Amino acid sequence: MTPMKISIITLFPSMIDSFINESILKRAQEKKLVEIEVINLRDSAIDDYGTVDDKPYGGGVGMVIRVDVIKKAINFVTSRQSPVANRKIILTSARGKTYKQSVAKEYSKLDHLIIIAGHYEGIDERVMEYVDEEISVGDYVLTGGELPACIIADSVTRLVSGVLKHPEATELESFSLIEGQQLLECPQYTRPEEFKGKKVPEILLSGNHKNISDWRKAQAIDITKKRRPDLLKKN
Repeated sequence: MTPMKISIITLFPSMIDSFINESILKRAQEKKLVEIEVINLRDSAIDDYGTVDDKPYGGGVGMVIRVDVIKKAINFVTSRQSPVANRKIILTSARGKTYKQSVAKEYSKLDHLIIIAGHYEGIDERVMEYVDEEISVGDYVLTGGELPACIIADSVTRLVSGVLKHPEATELESFSLIEGQQLLECPQYTRPEEFKGKKVPEILLSGNHKNISDWRKAQAIDITKKRRPDLLKKN
């Protein structure tokens, strides 16, 4: 089976290298289920000094990453792989659409996901000619797109078939659809059975799987109502 490929284009590859070589992402690559490569944007610089940005037209504070540099990096990534119909190029951006579990599931079915980590004051708007989507991981601004790129790579990788030892775990976690409802995860317990007077709910010790399943869904609905009622309103 051909592994899913994730390519991350960034100015700071070392920030991402350490992240993708730990835990589940490392195991996914070792099992050859996912291939993750990190591309240094400065390899596509316009000169020997590593220049990738310039002052914004019209004035303003900060620097803007050049469109020709980004396009060269994209060409480098795509030219080393056979043409793939099931490919998507995304740009991490504070103005992008909000990243959600449903989007992660969509991306996990791709053959190739290219993530461009935004930086500085922004990227030349003409880059959008070569990008399928802008993605934001939340309503706040970061110094760069490396952390969002890692978040996307992590959330997508764990959903690729065969990566998790118990794939059913993704069906019962927060933001998954449970009988048509998007819910937060229910409470979880393990040993000791009692700790400082707090006991594990009796139903979890009953061995009745139907009752346990019903209890977990009821708990998930209750927690969602209290903490994220907006999720229920969307159903």
